[in-house]
Amino acid sequence: MRPALIVTLVLAASGCTCAPGTVTIGGRTDGGTGGGSTASGGAVNFTGTLVISPRDVVLNVVSGQPLPIAQFTATANGATVSPTWAVIPPALGSIDAAGLFTATATGGVATLAASYGSATDSTTVTVKVRVVQNGSNGGPVDAGAGGFGGVGGEGVGGPVDGATLTVLGGTPSADGATMLYPYDATVWPRGILAPLLQWTPGHDYDAVAISLECPSYSYLGTFAKTATPFLHHPVPQQAWEQATEACAGQSLVARLVFASGGQAYGPLTETWRIATGTLKGIVYYNSYGTRLAKNYSGALGPDPTFGGATLSIRGGSTDPTLVAGGNGTEANCRVCHVVSADGSALLTQQGNANSATSHYALRSNNTETPMTPGDGRFAWGGLSPDGRLLFSNASLAQGASLNSSALYQVPSGAPVTTTGLPPGLSAATPVFSLDGKQVAFNWYAGAGADQRSLATLRFTAPATFSDFTPLYTPAAGQTALYPSYLPTGTGVVFEVETVSNGHFGETRSTCDGSGPCSDIGAHGELWWVDLATKQARKLSRLNGEGHAPVGPNAHGDDPTLNYEPTVGPIASGGYAWVIFTSRRLYGNVATINPFWSDPRFHDLSATPTPKKLWVAAVDLNAAPGTDPSHPAFYLPAQELMAGNSRGYWSADPCRSDGDTCGSGDECCGGYCNAQGGVNQCASTPSGCAKEFERCTTNADCCDPAAVCAGSRCASIN
Repeated sequence: MRPALIVTLVLAASGCTCAPGTVTIGGRTDGGTGGGSTASGGAVNFTGTLVISPRDVVLNVVSGQPLPIAQFTATANGATVSPTWAVIPPALGSIDAAGLFTATATGGVATLAASYGSATDSTTVTVKVRVVQNGSNGGPVDAGAGGFGGVGGEGVGGPVDGATLTVLGGTPSADGATMLYPYDATVWPRGILAPLLQWTPGHDYDAVAISLECPSYSYLGTFAKTATPFLHHPVPQQAWEQATEACAGQSLVARLVFASGGQAYGPLTETWRIATGTLKGIVYYNSYGTRLAKNYSGALGPDPTFGGATLSIRGGSTDPTLVAGGNGTEANCRVCHVVSADGSALLTQQGNANSATSHYALRSNNTETPMTPGDGRFAWGGLSPDGRLLFSNASLAQGASLNSSALYQVPSGAPVTTTGLPPGLSAATPVFSLDGKQVAFNWYAGAGADQRSLATLRFTAPATFSDFTPLYTPAAGQTALYPSYLPTGTGVVFEVETVSNGHFGETRSTCDGSGPCSDIGAHGELWWVDLATKQARKLSRLNGEGHAPVGPNAHGDDPTLNYEPTVGPIASGGYAWVIFTSRRLYGNVATINPFWSDPRFHDLSATPTPKKLWVAAVDLNAAPGTDPSHPAFYLPAQELMAGNSRGYWSADPCRSDGDTCGSGDECCGGYCNAQGGVNQCASTPSGCAKEFERCTTNADCCDPAAVCAGSRCASIN
């Protein structure tokens, strides 16, 4: 093995400021998008051996001024030649025709490829970025609906003095402090807001040093305390973006050291995994207590008005967006909703009675159209992936004539004549698979039904059901419900309600009010079942097992406070992503009784309810009977002071052929092709299907290790 060449530049103390993928060098701009940055040596006829030198170069960017360079040469059968060079990905650097490589300020590992005639060779260039920060950079502080930085807390602390820097750089001593959030071994997607680091202190800390480290990125930030007691501090957003970009596909080690009274304490250390992909699509969720639409009165606290509405969040959102619901009376409440996987249609119930249903056209400025009749038959049904059909949730419909599940057209509400439905079948919390060929549901009523088990039906368009199959029956006294198909179509994630509040499928306390019955309520765990073998397994890591809550307000039953899962329709970065409702502690930010979420009976104006949305990664192609989940994280940007639940995940409303795009999932036609230097949506591929582009089988995908998941190519880590 040849030794690595290490080029180190120790630069000025300012932070890295170059945008990923673009850097100005000597008056020109390099980088950008595409398959690689290339420099051509012209057409030649050569069939021998090509060798790049040096090998496996490491370039260290410490901060700010001239970026590091490395000179490469190529030899063909021992003679120096001028090949065609390429840097993949181009965001990490550029190379000219003479073989001079110039790094950007983006960390990571690039492939440097050379071709000469029919001969090729490649090596790696590791760009390692080191950033040092002392205190806030003085930028604006976001204290919107999601709290500071979209995650709560008091924002980024100020700089520390030289004496404290010396203390933080010394050898720390353990003092009993523990990490509350995030969890160790969390898998993070790229492109979301930075987390709020939360801990139980062993001392009254004055400052914290936060380090993030992976092979291609190193960060050290030192910050003065933001409150007394000092309980949490965010990872600065710029550092988080740099770290998740540079460390994609790698482990990221986080380390916290504290200063108090001239002594260093700690460290608290966790190891996370950074996925190579971002969260795709949009989450639509219920918010009870939102301040974006006020249609109720009687809240405790300084403002008696609050609202019930359906909001949305994208992966990179900084605040939620109001989708359905408005100011005024209770009639303008819009919360109980379902969404089609393709992001075209949302159905939600009008007002508190949940009898009338509205259709929202998500591709047409969320235009609302009431569905008829308004008798509850459309409530909580299962929408087909294209949003054109609804399989009804008859267990929640009103009236004896509606107690069997049926199929309806959307948005007209016209019934569809079907064949193959078992007589008297009532399918509770039904859901279609992403290919539209199966339906999973709680077996609520019909011959043999027990209101506990999951079952499936095959569905053949336009209106044929077949092959009714019981899938999973939980332990006595428990209920399996809220199924959601994995993108691969091989399994279903679902909730097992372990303790009921007396109402089918609810997450609430046993009663509304302020008495003892409002302190207890429904409990649930998330599971998955393999469709082929029917083997079921609890998602223990997702549920939070092994992360025992601590502190005076700890919920001892946090791993059984997880409900209503929905799997994102687009696998990304080698994982499926599950969003779910949880009433667990959010570190030391949301710590009150888990069932205190109604603002009419509990003052939530200063003490956030723990009823929030969480997300967890699930491995693709998991073996039946194993736990493929990873520890969950709090969904940033949701309203901190509201009770949020029932996230439905869908693709972004798609774009027409010819519109610009970033990847195929954004396109109605399924493909994002390069046309004249611009990526445009198309209905036909330019070759094999890239990640996120439409597929029928695994063989359609460019990556031989990819799988066709939810009719889109998905990479496997």
